[in-house]
Amino acid sequence: MLFEVDSNLSILFSAGTTNELLGKPGDSLAGQPFASLLDEADQQMVDELLLGASKDGRFDDIDVRLRLKSGATCNADISGYRVPDFHDNFFLAVKVRPKRSAPAHRRLADRDPDSGVLNEKGFANAASKRIQSISTAGGDAKMTLVKVSNLETARKGMSEDAHKRMVGAIGGILSSHSAGGNTAGRIDDEHFGIIHGDDVDIATVNNQIEAAAKDMAPENIAIKSKSQTVDADGAGLTEDQIAKAISYTMKAYTENKDVSSHGNLNSIFETMMADTMRQVDAFRQICMSRDFDLHFMPICDLKNGAVHHLEALTRFRGKIGASGSPYKLITLAEEVGVISEFDLAVAYKAVETAKAHADTGGIPPLAVNVSGHSISSGDFVHELQVLLESATDLSQMISLEITESAEITDFDQVNEHIQAFRRKQFTVALDDFGAGAASFDYLNNFDVDAVKFDGPVVKRAYQTEKGKAFLASMATLCKTTGIETIAEMVEDADLARFLRDCGINLGQGYHFGKPGPDPKAFT
Repeated sequence: MLFEVDSNLSILFSAGTTNELLGKPGDSLAGQPFASLLDEADQQMVDELLLGASKDGRFDDIDVRLRLKSGATCNADISGYRVPDFHDNFFLAVKVRPKRSAPAHRRLADRDPDSGVLNEKGFANAASKRIQSISTAGGDAKMTLVKVSNLETARKGMSEDAHKRMVGAIGGILSSHSAGGNTAGRIDDEHFGIIHGDDVDIATVNNQIEAAAKDMAPENIAIKSKSQTVDADGAGLTEDQIAKAISYTMKAYTENKDVSSHGNLNSIFETMMADTMRQVDAFRQICMSRDFDLHFMPICDLKNGAVHHLEALTRFRGKIGASGSPYKLITLAEEVGVISEFDLAVAYKAVETAKAHADTGGIPPLAVNVSGHSISSGDFVHELQVLLESATDLSQMISLEITESAEITDFDQVNEHIQAFRRKQFTVALDDFGAGAASFDYLNNFDVDAVKFDGPVVKRAYQTEKGKAFLASMATLCKTTGIETIAEMVEDADLARFLRDCGINLGQGYHFGKPGPDPKAFT
């Protein structure tokens, strides 16, 4: 459908499939507010975007929900221009999109359940899309990050329902001031973010948050709201680059760094890229020199407590090691595509460890992590096969544990790679099992020897009868198909007994032992 819309945002002219979609011929729409064609949740956003556009602003694929003649809605894109030579009127095209392409940032999974605003990932995605739309339209967008201090301290003196109402009130305030009323997000327990225009007074927002919290928080807890604002100028950046810059900025803000000094998203993106390249160079050097250590964590039989095998975990040295968990560095390696180099370096270390102990009484078998990105690579699989064939009987000493399964897209190819190892008698397990609906696809498409249930899944199962039934049924399914089951985060004897009663074979967690540098300590 095509529309001409005046500066008051009323329809002057329309053509196309208006009768088929809206139930009205084009000439009957004249004088009607353009936004009235859209779902109520999108009307404010579209009005703000049009009104904030410059004289020659352009609109590219703004995703909206269109109100159909049936009363239902469908996903659609708005594109077009504001043209100075035609009284600054807007010329817009509205195109219906296939049902399957619903915008990712509208999924319930992308929302924080307490505040009602988007979660960290959902906010980065939605904010990047909105910023790019505002930028291409010639408007000015701002990103403000807000820290609400003592929010978690207040939780201890409140009921869960009361705390949820308070956090929900904060989310409501932020949403009401955000662009379109739906670009506010919760980064972590006490940090939030909003995308907004020049007309929003952030001091007022902070005051409203403090006033709402004062009425709801325990008397002895003072809730304070402070913020920093950056220009959300995304000109020259792709939507993906804007999302990365937003994520980088949110991370810096939660670490109490000054983000407002960067000026705008372009300079933030440049800073982020330089910082990322420094980290990548340092990481690749670690891979080449293998300047890291392996620690080992026992995985035990839930029936008798005997050590079944050990998982090889990474511990970095020097400044990187002093920073704590290797998770952030490994996540970076996955994002920039160098994780395969690291997976190979870890495998080399594990093989060296297995060989070194082969003549001294031996150690339990070692499980080596292999990312979904790596197991998808034919080059990586070949190099790992060559490494594992460098000594006899390594199949009895080394097994593979596939992590980050979400990175896998070609199921047939990956399954063939898995079978290549299994034909050589190496066992293969799937990590993080049960964490998402895709786990069933993995179980259906990959022939593996074991699955490891994700720690949070195990804990939720332990807390509810429904969870216990789910875990027990999954254990039965795996047993029926000849797949061994492992549970993470087994922290005490009661949980170990619960898992055993559910039919889980093996357990890993502090109940059986913390990671340590000596694999013989667990024999």
